[in-house]
Amino acid sequence: VAPYSKTGGLGEAMDGLPVALAALGHRVMVVSPRYDQYEEAWDTGFWSSVTMGGKEEPVHFFHSFKQKVDYVFADHATFLERVDGKSGAKLYGPEWGKDFA
Repeated sequence: VAPYSKTGGLGEAMDGLPVALAALGHRVMVVSPRYDQYEEAWDTGFWSSVTMGGKEEPVHFFHSFKQKVDYVFADHATFLERVDGKSGAKLYGPEWGKDFA
């Protein structure tokens, strides 16, 4: 979800599509992993859990409202492990492609 985790062509589409739909009068909400500590996203105080790898994991939610679009960020420790400094996030880790070689 641009500008938070934009990669490739899909990231380009997801940059404009939610805003365009909101401009047409639709209620739009985008849900994305929280890969960094986005300053404009506030802590909702809501915690839940999801099953990952056969066990329950806590998930914390953050929210931002921008250009008539609700952005909800699901926060889990594994997402922030892929961050190289505040707002200098490297979505795929410090060495892109190493995880997939």
